[in-house]
Amino acid sequence: MIRALIIFAVLLVGLDAHAQEAKKPIWSFGANPYYGGVLRYKPNMPKLKLTNLYGIELYANKMTNGNKAWQSIFNYPQVGHAFEYYNYGDPDELGEVYSLSSYLDFTTSKDKKGQFRFNIGTGLVYSTRTFDEETNPENKAVSSTISYILRGTMHYEVQLNPNYYINFNAAFRHYSNGKLNMPNNGMNFPAIGVGLRYVPNPGNLTFYKDTTTRIDPKLKFNLMASRSWREVWREDFKHTAYSASFYVSKQVTRFNSALLGVDGFWYDRESMKRAHSTWKAGDPSVPEDFEPDLDGRQLAITAGTEILLGKMIVIVQGGYYLFKPQKIYDATWYQRYGLKYYPLKNAFGQITLKAHSRTADMVEFGVGVTL
Repeated sequence: MIRALIIFAVLLVGLDAHAQEAKKPIWSFGANPYYGGVLRYKPNMPKLKLTNLYGIELYANKMTNGNKAWQSIFNYPQVGHAFEYYNYGDPDELGEVYSLSSYLDFTTSKDKKGQFRFNIGTGLVYSTRTFDEETNPENKAVSSTISYILRGTMHYEVQLNPNYYINFNAAFRHYSNGKLNMPNNGMNFPAIGVGLRYVPNPGNLTFYKDTTTRIDPKLKFNLMASRSWREVWREDFKHTAYSASFYVSKQVTRFNSALLGVDGFWYDRESMKRAHSTWKAGDPSVPEDFEPDLDGRQLAITAGTEILLGKMIVIVQGGYYLFKPQKIYDATWYQRYGLKYYPLKNAFGQITLKAHSRTADMVEFGVGVTL
């Protein structure tokens, strides 16, 4: 599943710069109380159970009117920013969390009285209780005070009058530190709730329909290099990893491009040594005289799509290893999710999460060019 978005709040805030530039932008404000429970999704997390989790979300949404092409293409989504508080219902091990996030809120309906809507976004999370080998060894879900959030909410919104809307919400939250600290099992929980949204000055927006955007027929060539910091096991020492990518992209619809290319990765020798030691200690079938291959290089072919939101782009990729000498995990493929932003016409900054199925491998901070 998409984790990365999961993963990177600061960049998503930049979407607000592409929201409407009307003289009097229309904002709305709301609150959603929630009740839910933590999901135990790995056997080595005995303390996770369907606890009596509760919390509240406070948010502000800004309407878009289509003055940027991507807004009308995606049916005029709202750009939102939220503060959330949750109590896990397990104060000794899990504690409480506070988060700040940004998101896009979409609908396909044109009915103003009642709409099914959904939003997806990302941000940062502060946790009051984290893993500690001595004082909190059972909390294998959260090991960083600051983590990333992937948030998604489906809701049915009913207009009570021009100023007030009631929302019936089903939400899911995923917290992870992207392997910056270990253990990094992450936190997952569903929640439901009923909330209220207030529009102080409803007004009337002039909606613009984009009729000028065309599919770019040209092939584009992309080069990217990145660096990561990660832990291998329960330690404070951060290892470095590097990656380089070359891929060709081609716009296939007004809102997305397809891509195909190659990824190269390099992990430092010390991280390979520690990872093999951990793997050997946890697998009794490994011979005592086993000598690990400390080659940290990997080469893969990658394919995916880019969702075009003006200067901001959402990345969804999958990769298959052509060269991977490491024996520490059996994965033959990986996923990559993230965001990139073009401050200049042909230059971009990028943040992505590389993961093997449900397990994060690293968060990559990169720069690149498009030719």
